[in-house]
Amino acid sequence: MTTSTITTDSKLRIRPRFKEQVTLSPSQIKEKLTRALVLHPAQCRGKLVQDHIILSIPSDQEHYWSPVLSLELETVEAGTMIRGLYGPKPAVWTMFVFFYSAIGFLTLMALIFGLSQWMLHMKPWALWGALMGILLILIFFAISKIGQGLSQTQMHQLKGFLDHALEPEK
Repeated sequence: MTTSTITTDSKLRIRPRFKEQVTLSPSQIKEKLTRALVLHPAQCRGKLVQDHIILSIPSDQEHYWSPVLSLELETVEAGTMIRGLYGPKPAVWTMFVFFYSAIGFLTLMALIFGLSQWMLHMKPWALWGALMGILLILIFFAISKIGQGLSQTQMHQLKGFLDHALEPEK
């Protein structure tokens, strides 16, 4: 028996999460997933390292926005708590973090410089740079939401693979 909770506390969430409690042990889950990955390589790729599992889309179906499903297995009284986190591929995630950080830093510097100009009764032209930085951050956020929308089908594919792999055997 499984109970699943998908965190939907915010529509602005960039990396959706879910929690699911199953009656299987972590070793049983890893065994079932390993078997499913061997039997259905065209549906999903995966890496298992201790109690951490990473599921991804096969190379022939992969595109720039293809998601990765990262799973953490935690032993609880009734079995195992599976904590899932959908995200972009590490290279895409690193690129977005870099751009957010760089733009954020430059925006902060422009804001400090512009406020200094204003306090010295100079023309605060640097505040325009801060405004542009904020606009760029919003544009990158919109791009990430568009990318997440383009990856919805593959997110469902990864979750479906997990659910199918953990179904009781008949």
